[in-house]
Amino acid sequence: MKIAHIVCRFPPYAGGMGIVAYEQVKSLAENGHQVTVFTLNQKEKLEPDNFKIKYIKTLCFGNAGICPSLLWQLRKFDVVQLHYPFYGAQEFVWLAKKFKLLKSSKLIIWYHMDATARNLFRKILQLSSWPIQKHLFKLADKICSASLDYVKNSKIKKIFKKYREKFVEIPFGSNQHPETVSQLQVAELKNKLHIKSEKIILFVGGLDSAHYFKGVPVLIDAIKKIPKLRDKLGVRDPDSRSDIGINNLRIKLVIVGDGNLRGDYERQVAGSNLQNQVVFTGRIKFDELKNYYALCDVTVLPSTTSAEAFGLVLIEAKTYGKPVIGSDLPGVRDVVGQSGLIAKAGDSNDLAEKIKKILTDESLYNNFSRNAIQEVKEKYNWDKHTQKLNDLYQS
Repeated sequence: MKIAHIVCRFPPYAGGMGIVAYEQVKSLAENGHQVTVFTLNQKEKLEPDNFKIKYIKTLCFGNAGICPSLLWQLRKFDVVQLHYPFYGAQEFVWLAKKFKLLKSSKLIIWYHMDATARNLFRKILQLSSWPIQKHLFKLADKICSASLDYVKNSKIKKIFKKYREKFVEIPFGSNQHPETVSQLQVAELKNKLHIKSEKIILFVGGLDSAHYFKGVPVLIDAIKKIPKLRDKLGVRDPDSRSDIGINNLRIKLVIVGDGNLRGDYERQVAGSNLQNQVVFTGRIKFDELKNYYALCDVTVLPSTTSAEAFGLVLIEAKTYGKPVIGSDLPGVRDVVGQSGLIAKAGDSNDLAEKIKKILTDESLYNNFSRNAIQEVKEKYNWDKHTQKLNDLYQS
């Protein structure tokens, strides 16, 4: 089967949509399908062995770009999967489907998240795209999402109600492998980050404008407030771990990722006098990420808007048996499940409370850790994900 995947960004660019597309096409290719990825041109390029990548050379504005070449490049595929949103590409996919340029191709839309416009070009594209959006979803043969909880509360909730039979939920998986972790490398990383007895709070995500919604400022503010929780209580937490307690809680936030907003976040850290408690690692290699998950005590995803629809990093952390904290957002709260705590989106006080609780209650911590491993095994598995996707294609 000849399959086309259309996605705005693709690895090695760091972003959830690209990671999902990569996992899907890699497994589909391994199952014998001929897969081609269409994505915006980028400096760092991947050279895969078993599938093709066609980089679209056009004027890019963040993760958007006008891609008329799709009108004739998609004609010979059996299945076309659009990773939505992709402004400047989805409009031409709609035109190709509407005027039957795709011939016998089936159109699958993977709805990743609600689109938000942060610059003038994207706002213009969003306004021009809005009139065709309903028709695009009407023309689609199937609409997939990792979380129907998200879809039911998203900008397309009315479309979901009208075309309920088209929607399919296929949860994402984890590409992490705890069995490959070297304790020597973890110890070396601990020394590199100058970690002694601190409890490690981990954040993994893009620090660029495209990922403004990740909530890093909220997390930094929460770190600032945790000592104030200790001072306010003035006593040991009755439900605390015997050797930790709120009075003995020493923490360090490790922020993995890079982007044009990093300078703003570093200035916030300096302004709050948190230089000894917050570490920016910059961009790291994928193979190094496992050591950070193994090292941390809890992974936090403090996103602030519905632009965050799932939270792959939470699943990755759960693979290592790490409790998680996620914002009370549709989709994200599903991923947290029974493996962590949910914090109010944008509320640094509540986030500080949740971090304190999860790091000082030993019984709760151990329970979340056990649940995390079980949930990944039963629900968040890439093999199961791609098998369901393959079955959908075949049907």
